[in-house]
Amino acid sequence: MKRGLASLLGRRMLAAVLILVLVSGVMAVPVRGATASDIAGRPDQAVLERVIAAGYMKGYPDGTFRPEEPVTRAEFAVSLARSAGLDPVTSPAKTFRDLPANNWAAPLVYAAVAKGWVSGYPDGTFHPDGNITREESMAMVAGRMGFEIRGMATHTILDKLTDADQLSQWARTAAAACIQEGMASDVTKPTIAINRAQAAAYFPRMMDYKEPETQSMVLATTTSTYDSGLLNFLVPIFEKANHVKVKIISVGTGQAIATGRKGDADVLLVHARAQEDQFMADGFGLFRKDVMYNDFIIVGPASDPAGIKGMTDATAAFRKLAASGSTFISRGDKSGTNTKELDIWKTTGIDPAGKPWYLSAGQGMGEVLMMTDQKQAYTLSDRATYLAYQKQGKINLPILVEGSQGLLNPYGLMPVNPAKYPTVKVDLAVRFCDFMTGLPGQELIKSFGIADYGQTLFFPDSTDWKATRSLDIVLPTGKSVTYHLGDVRKFPVTTVQVYPQNNQALSPVPYGGVQLIDILKVISPDLATAKRLTVVAYATDGSHVTLDYDDIFNARTGTKMTVVYLKNGATLPTEEGFMALMTTRGAFLVNNLKYVYRLEVSK
Repeated sequence: MKRGLASLLGRRMLAAVLILVLVSGVMAVPVRGATASDIAGRPDQAVLERVIAAGYMKGYPDGTFRPEEPVTRAEFAVSLARSAGLDPVTSPAKTFRDLPANNWAAPLVYAAVAKGWVSGYPDGTFHPDGNITREESMAMVAGRMGFEIRGMATHTILDKLTDADQLSQWARTAAAACIQEGMASDVTKPTIAINRAQAAAYFPRMMDYKEPETQSMVLATTTSTYDSGLLNFLVPIFEKANHVKVKIISVGTGQAIATGRKGDADVLLVHARAQEDQFMADGFGLFRKDVMYNDFIIVGPASDPAGIKGMTDATAAFRKLAASGSTFISRGDKSGTNTKELDIWKTTGIDPAGKPWYLSAGQGMGEVLMMTDQKQAYTLSDRATYLAYQKQGKINLPILVEGSQGLLNPYGLMPVNPAKYPTVKVDLAVRFCDFMTGLPGQELIKSFGIADYGQTLFFPDSTDWKATRSLDIVLPTGKSVTYHLGDVRKFPVTTVQVYPQNNQALSPVPYGGVQLIDILKVISPDLATAKRLTVVAYATDGSHVTLDYDDIFNARTGTKMTVVYLKNGATLPTEEGFMALMTTRGAFLVNNLKYVYRLEVSK
């Protein structure tokens, strides 16, 4: 259903400024309850009676519960405070203009405020009588329970549900978590107010919730991901979020793939594309996903008897190595690095096998690097393992050859196909792939190594990550134009000031970008005179927003529609979207579509 942003401003403002995050707490001691006169015979009678008996929600003086009536912000905040056993706050440090201390709900609302659970509006109000929507309630429940997405990516969960496309972006992760953890069964009409019976339904689920049992899975991977420390950094995060124990088999890529072919691993993380493609072609992989890349380097003695220092052509460097007769140590283990090395030798036309200067170690990268150092020889290494061993003082070898396009080292993820081996943990394998290739996981990969080495050791390369690096604009004619970040940067920068959390007490933050209409006018000048115009903007998490003529031209709404890529003059932090479509009115944020990658324009 198409909706203009102008028609949604009131609702969007609520969504933008609402900050309702709940933390777990001790349940209140149950109090005496009674069966309300208007719940007898209902299918959810037992649920409502349990919630009433616990004292989390109460009836009215006339003996009714009024299950079909909506729940106000104050009522929901009070119920949550009761469920956590919070003590009333009678002298709050800060009060809202529309919630005086003598209001019936004030002590527990302010108790929730003191915990940081709820917040008011920029004008100093709380709107205690405003109704809580379905998506707001799911956000609160997810926060209270401390849920993280433990299964598939958010869009994978939500794509199966009716009305998921109507969820506000800020609510999508919470809604997916509630669905996955059994707190809710659907997201139907997410922006509509929930009733008292629907609100009550959450509490027995929260009371009965049990943490999932820890499961196990096997990851077969190349030594570079383990020796570099990357997996020691990433895997514990995945394990904690998913209640999983990961057994890591760290071997060469060839051995890792062989392990998958035997069904002795659930998922593979490797870096030899030809072998990966064959694995898929033979039906052993469920799918293959790009995840990251780094590069290969040639290292050797500081004296460099072969004279290859400073070269960027790996093939030419290998020819000089062979001509000099300098000792070269190969991994010789059918790993991704070994495969790359043999490919380079093939391009030289030289077969090094059997040559007195060529040693095949049959060992992992770390062992080969230490052997190379001991023998003052040369070898091909991935950069991550080299830096890790150099920093640990295990080797003292300079980088002699780097920077060649042919030395790029891409990694792929492949869950083992359950059609081949029904016992593989395919759900866990897919979760791991989603974790590694989703934007949060990609950001973690990007951050690894910066603190210790001053540089990124692995570069994100997933489809989701790459989608944030460009903006596809589809015109009414069907023609598609792709704007990369460099293209967007060519426009004059427009600065918009935004209050953090829409809180006027905080200093506004400058964001920089380009007005959406300016981009559209350049792409197709006739759009500037169009009488009717609609733009549907899509984000990589599956969310979208529909903008009408008034929204785009700022004619009636007074909003600014900005494709943002700067914050405080620097590149926009990844958690805010590499590019974002930010809608503001004055210094107030009305809507923010993170990771925007596609605009569909129609007249």
